[in-house]
Amino acid sequence: MESLSFEKKIVSLQLGRDLKNDFTTAMRCTWGYPQVIKSSLVSDGRPFPTLFWLTCPLLRREVSLLESQGLISYFEDIMERDRDFAEAYSLAHNETRLLKQSILEELQLSEWLETALIERGIGGLKDRRKVKCLHLQLANFLGGISNPVGREVWKRIERRECLGEKIICEELVHDV
Repeated sequence: MESLSFEKKIVSLQLGRDLKNDFTTAMRCTWGYPQVIKSSLVSDGRPFPTLFWLTCPLLRREVSLLESQGLISYFEDIMERDRDFAEAYSLAHNETRLLKQSILEELQLSEWLETALIERGIGGLKDRRKVKCLHLQLANFLGGISNPVGREVWKRIERRECLGEKIICEELVHDV
């Protein structure tokens, strides 16, 4: 089996659905499985503004727990009160935009498509003061962007990898 198609199969199993986008792996766990992918910005000729995806089932579950505790509202409240944090978050959106621009320079896209991808923030956010989803914020941070929301989410996750006796992705691959 070809390496990329095997990688795509693993990521599809991690996400619980077929992934059509091309991608590269931005971060792996100790066990060698993708934790974060860097997705292509265009899928089937349409803009796909989410550059980094959190694929690790363990991390996705941990982040969902944080979201259920109200952390999205917490971070949005902090941005209203703390100018430095809000500025750092704005810079993370800009850093993401610049990375997207550098990727798009190599592609021949229509002006409309390029604008649709560049004008949106992290994960395609229209309102750059909103957080929307902690999964994409963490993926953005782990993908190399200086994202203060993602950094704070990462700090709050106690268990960042599977324990050796129960590796979720091995079980996913084994069950197929």
